[in-house]
Amino acid sequence: MAYQELHYSILMLVFLFMQIVYVQTQNPSIQSMHIKSDITHRFATTLVSSKVVSSVETPVESSFHVVIPDSAFITEFLIEINDQVYPGEFKKKGRVKEKYESGKKSWQNAQQLTEKFRYTSRFSFDINVPAKSRVTFNLTYQELLQRVNGRYQHKIYVDPGQIVEDLTVDIVISESRNITKLLVPRLRNNTLSNKDEELNTLAVIDRPTSKSATIHFAPTADDQKQMSDQGISGLFVVEYDVQRKFDAGEVMISDGYFMHQFSPESLKPIPKDVLFILDVSSSMYGTEIRQQSNAIDTIIQDFDNFDRFNIMEFSTNATLWQPKILNARNKNKLKARQYLKEMQANGYSDINIAILKGLEFLNNISKHDNRMKMLVFLTDGQASKGEQDRSKIISNIDEKNTERIPIFSLAFGDEADYELVQKVAVKTNGLARKIFKGHDASLQIKQFFDEVSSPSLRNVTFKYLQKNTDKVEKATKLNFGTFYNDQEIITAGKLFSVDGDIIDVLISGLGVDRPLELALEIDLQNQIHYTAKPSDNDKITERIWAYLTIKQLFEKAIGENNSAEKMKLNHMVKQLSLKYKFVTPLTTIVVTLPEKRHHGLLEENEDALLALALHQSEKRKESVPKGIKRKADGSSTEGGGGGDPHFMLRIKGIEYPICFDVDAVEGDVIKILKDPLSGMTINAGIIGSRRRNRFRKYKTFIGEIFVMTPYVQIHIKPNQVIVNGSPISWNNIAYASELVRIHINKTVHHEEKLFLHFGNDISVVIRRLMNDTDSQGVDYLNFNIDKETGVSYIADGILGQFVHKTISLLRISVDKHGRKHGHFSEFNNLHRSHFKAILHQKPDIISGEKLWCWNVHKKTKGLLNDNLQEYFVSDLTSV
Repeated sequence: MAYQELHYSILMLVFLFMQIVYVQTQNPSIQSMHIKSDITHRFATTLVSSKVVSSVETPVESSFHVVIPDSAFITEFLIEINDQVYPGEFKKKGRVKEKYESGKKSWQNAQQLTEKFRYTSRFSFDINVPAKSRVTFNLTYQELLQRVNGRYQHKIYVDPGQIVEDLTVDIVISESRNITKLLVPRLRNNTLSNKDEELNTLAVIDRPTSKSATIHFAPTADDQKQMSDQGISGLFVVEYDVQRKFDAGEVMISDGYFMHQFSPESLKPIPKDVLFILDVSSSMYGTEIRQQSNAIDTIIQDFDNFDRFNIMEFSTNATLWQPKILNARNKNKLKARQYLKEMQANGYSDINIAILKGLEFLNNISKHDNRMKMLVFLTDGQASKGEQDRSKIISNIDEKNTERIPIFSLAFGDEADYELVQKVAVKTNGLARKIFKGHDASLQIKQFFDEVSSPSLRNVTFKYLQKNTDKVEKATKLNFGTFYNDQEIITAGKLFSVDGDIIDVLISGLGVDRPLELALEIDLQNQIHYTAKPSDNDKITERIWAYLTIKQLFEKAIGENNSAEKMKLNHMVKQLSLKYKFVTPLTTIVVTLPEKRHHGLLEENEDALLALALHQSEKRKESVPKGIKRKADGSSTEGGGGGDPHFMLRIKGIEYPICFDVDAVEGDVIKILKDPLSGMTINAGIIGSRRRNRFRKYKTFIGEIFVMTPYVQIHIKPNQVIVNGSPISWNNIAYASELVRIHINKTVHHEEKLFLHFGNDISVVIRRLMNDTDSQGVDYLNFNIDKETGVSYIADGILGQFVHKTISLLRISVDKHGRKHGHFSEFNNLHRSHFKAILHQKPDIISGEKLWCWNVHKKTKGLLNDNLQEYFVSDLTSV
């Protein structure tokens, strides 16, 4: 990654749901933007090609941005500069510690980004465009379209940020069955609406055959200007479906790999018993509780007469609305409507007891083979009462859920514990979804339930046989808890070499009236309808198999608590990603250009982060490489900073803390902690003083601290504290919500300490040192993160990184002056390094008392992940 040709590492996010393209440039203009999608058997390959041209005499910077769905994988990226092509090369990431710039957005950016880029990930790439030259960016990604509520949706967000003279979107659809529905609505924004949509009059649809279609969208410059001075900004959508039959579905075979798409029509829905568990804690006060009530009311009004339901509200306690389950008759629906209207928000959130009581209620309902039990759980916060440990909550649910009832979990807003919601859903074969706060929140909840409102088959099993012998290897998931009407199950795998030409496909499941079996006979020689030529589809079935396998491995990793097993799953993902050239959180593309180095930006979604994050309770013992003899080892339990600036870490198992200094100047901002899972960022701003150190340089101190979470931002200065934009005096600090408490204590020496307690097992202490009580000639702050339990193992920052590292004190030596030297080993994500330190006395960050610590000299190589400059950010509010 050096030499005259430098590498451009592009880290990008995976798992995508909406197709979105966003391109903007700084000085160079976009000459053309072409988006082409080829959809074959619901597998979409999309190429985004953007050409920028510079007419100036000096090099200028250009930015390429693409937001893609969280169900897609990037498969190719190349750059053309003046007809010279620079292809991307797939590489594994050297260290999984890469900077997860997205995941949970900070409170500061959540409102802006989640509205525009729901369920998506953004890739960006910056390059210096040579003088008077043209550059074309070409990005390709693939996704398997999901059938939701009876249709497939192919979505592309078009937002060049300017008028583009040559702007086109072309989509080609090829299916093995007749296309029965096809429409292109007007450009959408990112919010849902219950109004009928108008058609896109600029989209030209052609139907060459009953099984194919083309869509061409080419708005002129005038068309774009009518939308805004910045041109088009919207979601281009194609909706379609194919002919359905009461049969075993379609099978496509190529090069020994098969893909099977199963979605029979005319299946009777299974009557359902549904318990809604609804959050009514104090954080739901106002708009949120009304939106929740409206959504559940609409869902209940749509129930069939043979359905049954009940409601449980929970906060500090969990209370059932009715002692028994009710039939969905009109009178009960009206009673439920009134009850929902009267809900009041108050108290904390005892998630554990709510779900356990809910499962107990459903378990006590008489078991009928022709009824399906469902639990729908919604929360906007985290467990703040009762059991709060996620792993214990999951364990309790697993023990209580004796009937394997699926739990459909909703995380309402950025404060919700999405990690818990996802794990509960994965562990119970349910479904999880993030609900974004906004005026369409009720519609989001309703749409989520619509996806699972019509179960029609349970215990669905797929078999591929020849003479009653299994003929499948490398199979994706073949057993499914439930099939829902208007959706689709897709399986894939490789067939063993067969003696004959016939494969028998058998699908079995439990329907509303009786067990159901559907069969399909595949004649490998004669039924060309089911096969695809490899040359036509570039081994499409094998790529679909790899795509599905990676998805399912990541999903399994989300629910896995054993760190060794999770690492094994991630290793399998890495190997498949490299072989089939998919960009996942474990792989990257490197582009070699004959210029200086530029980096692509990566935004990971939360599902990807959860799949990678190792379980905290097992991380330490599994992270230490075998064969190392050591006196003591562990990871960070707390850490803080102050002085010029000086940092101090306490490591579990090591008697004395580790200390190190950082060179900084006035105006610098240091990234202390960035945790995508908790959504917390802590930055520290540096100020100068009138005092000099022993090198005659002016000392620097921490002059302000900025704490950002999804639900609060706190700006601490020596003269005031600002909470969510409202200033509070140090002499009158009193702030409390369900997830944050702030209070102050004064010491006998008139020093003041600010305590910040967060509901996610993180707490921070800040010590204020004023000029009139201190000899440094400036008012400044020291701080300590004295509780790190809630910090995840993918955290970053100059202190945050040590939560997921294991530091070992290997041995202690004594020099001729009698000073003790510690020899340390540091291990993180299969990467090991070494550093040395001298036992020295330093002032404690908070108490100020002198204590012994292992002082690492300013050359902190081996201790810190990166060059020190990697921990400096542009401003105090940077995330």
